[in-house]
Amino acid sequence: MSYGGVTEYTLSFIGEKLLNTRWWDYSDKFLNINGRVSLIYCVMWGLLAVYLINVVNPKIDLLLDKIKAKFNGKILKIIIVVFIIFLFVDCIVSGIALDFYFTRIIVENDLDVANKDKVIEKYNYLYLEDQERADLIYKVWGNEIMIKKYPNVTIRLKNGELVLAKKYLPDIKPYYIKFKR
Repeated sequence: MSYGGVTEYTLSFIGEKLLNTRWWDYSDKFLNINGRVSLIYCVMWGLLAVYLINVVNPKIDLLLDKIKAKFNGKILKIIIVVFIIFLFVDCIVSGIALDFYFTRIIVENDLDVANKDKVIEKYNYLYLEDQERADLIYKVWGNEIMIKKYPNVTIRLKNGELVLAKKYLPDIKPYYIKFKR
């Protein structure tokens, strides 16, 4: 199994266990492991890695050498730290946005999930107690925005079943076109 396959499996596992979501499902593919990885995609990740190492990486090394020649090491370290902080904040905000979205979908569609009473309590706090807060959440992380950003995000029901969140908002179409097989 390639490093890409291991990474893909790990991210799928973490997404499902921590976020109750499943970003992809290879259950219908040949030689899959729990629907998280498939032999064909592991081979593809391996081929992509060879291409990146032999073709792309040398070009990136040249670019980095040019950047190092123009900026001193201290400025580069500051830029890297700023990017890391930005990515960290983006992950936190994305998690909060998904939490708001899941809360909305669960309560508005009366889904049977674990700790449903806490979800209802959170919904009441977020959407019913303060109209300005609810308006801001809908403006920044409304259903259409969330479906376009996370078209395949799922919610785990109490019985363990994973359901696509967009199933409950069929009028909103994701930004991509899905081709039929």
